[in-house]
Amino acid sequence: MKICILSVAPPYRGGIAEQTHYMSLNLEKHNDVDIINFKRQYPNFLFPGKTQYEDSSKYNLDNNYRLIDTMNPLSWGRTAKFIISKSPDLIILRFWNPFFSISYSAIIKKIKRALPAIKIIAVCDNIIPHERNPFDRQLINLLFPKIDGFIVMSSQVEDELMDIQPNAKYRKLFHPIAFKEQTYNKKTARNKLKINNEKVILFFGFIRSYKGLDTLIRANKELSDNLRDYKIIICGESYENKDKYIDMISKFSSNNQIEWINKYIPQDIVSMYFAASDVVVLPYRSASQSGVIPLSYSYERPVIVSNIVGISQMVEDKRTGFLFDKNNHHDLSEKIIEFFDSNNDFKNNIIQFREQFSWEYFIKGILDFHESL
Repeated sequence: MKICILSVAPPYRGGIAEQTHYMSLNLEKHNDVDIINFKRQYPNFLFPGKTQYEDSSKYNLDNNYRLIDTMNPLSWGRTAKFIISKSPDLIILRFWNPFFSISYSAIIKKIKRALPAIKIIAVCDNIIPHERNPFDRQLINLLFPKIDGFIVMSSQVEDELMDIQPNAKYRKLFHPIAFKEQTYNKKTARNKLKINNEKVILFFGFIRSYKGLDTLIRANKELSDNLRDYKIIICGESYENKDKYIDMISKFSSNNQIEWINKYIPQDIVSMYFAASDVVVLPYRSASQSGVIPLSYSYERPVIVSNIVGISQMVEDKRTGFLFDKNNHHDLSEKIIEFFDSNNDFKNNIIQFREQFSWEYFIKGILDFHESL
């Protein structure tokens, strides 16, 4: 089958780009696949980070075509023409922000006019963004009626889809894991990072308000009174005012208990931080789903996660990690202490639980769904 994936992908950085790379690799095992990527994703003034790109040398970009410029409508026509020339049976569209609905909608409209039998499946990482604007629903409604079917990866996104398009055809699948090569074991990773015998608590990912990093920093005040020999490592570039977090770290920690690596962590050294950690904390205020949880499971690391719709179903409480009350730094500190006091067999529980997060399962779900449309 001929498939085009319409999505951000390497050399752009971030979880969705990386996951698109793995989606392509897994689809390519039995299909002819092309990635239709962005030439320009956002205008620079809208991008909050330092750069949108990472080193692309480790990715095979032979089937990766950078065509879409969200700010240039002429590129939308050229993109549609290119896809039409490929005559695919299926387009898999990654949707995560209404901003892209305008360009996506124009491209899909032209393709459907030329190839009326083609099916479009949207894999929805998010539907309603965390940082909302008044035009979100209008933009979404521009695109979604042109989509034949949807893949959702959490109850939160399922509810949002049903609210916007009650008659939508969809299938619910867990966010897949790209099982990582274990480049480092705990000892070698800690030697590299100059960590001794401390307990290591990891926060990983871009820093935005909805991710609740301030809750973890506040929890440190109680941790310091009740837990010995530990370290909180924050790995991620701040997409908001970094001074707020610097001030909080100064206020709620002492003796260098909190270390913040305020930059994008390249994929080739991500494994070092996960291997060095004991547990990964996601104190999110809201979430549609999370790529960090399956990433943690791929490294066999338990998680401590806010008990909220969107990510709580990705955790088996007290088996693959712990759930705590959202925004409650007291409860978070208690769960971290309980984790280090417990004798639970987290590793084996994670290995069993993560089977339903495999790429094979996810790809089969998409292709079976395509057959049903």
